[in-house]
Amino acid sequence: MAVRRTTLFDQVAGEIVDLIEESGLEPGDDVPSEGELAARFGVNRLAVREAIRVLSAREILVSSQGRPARVNVPSARVFGQILQFRLRQQSLEVADVLDARGAIEGALASRAAARVASGEASADAAGALLDEMEDAVEDRDRFVALDLAFHHEIARMAGNGMLELVLESLSDILTAHRLASYEGRSRRGDSQQATITAHRRILAAIASGAPEEAVAAMAAHLDETGEDLAVS
Repeated sequence: MAVRRTTLFDQVAGEIVDLIEESGLEPGDDVPSEGELAARFGVNRLAVREAIRVLSAREILVSSQGRPARVNVPSARVFGQILQFRLRQQSLEVADVLDARGAIEGALASRAAARVASGEASADAAGALLDEMEDAVEDRDRFVALDLAFHHEIARMAGNGMLELVLESLSDILTAHRLASYEGRSRRGDSQQATITAHRRILAAIASGAPEEAVAAMAAHLDETGEDLAVS
């Protein structure tokens, strides 16, 4: 088995994360000072400072001049940056992203429909977003922003924090895909109404509490997106 080599500050970063968990520190709580951490772990302050910098870059900590670092709630931004870089260097395929979206957003649509059926969620906010999209078909940036908001509203309705976080990590990629799709339709002389129609099919299935229909409608919509992006 290969042994992963780690730097000293990587090890200290891991120790700080363990300390946060063991001490029950909550978001906004201060971690011990650099001096205290250096003494606790038997390392110099430079190693602690670098570990805090690494954890701040990962959004696990928030660091500011003149006060101890504080515990933070990481967003999906860091993972999203990794995905974007992988796509740019072509070590990740756009087709793979669309395939992953199918699995993630299909699961979200299914869960949202089930929660609507049980009375735990309402489709009203998603419907209002689609009404706004109808009025924004000529405004590319607003139309795309509302499109993204619609999909995030389905994620919120689904009530699964993990799936919602994964979808959030894709936000910048999805924005780029939606812009490309919008432009592709415009160049072909096609109406953006097809996107709204696809969304209304998804919403109708969710609002009627039909998980399987919601999954099928989402899959059909993502297939259309793949065609817009010329992904085979």
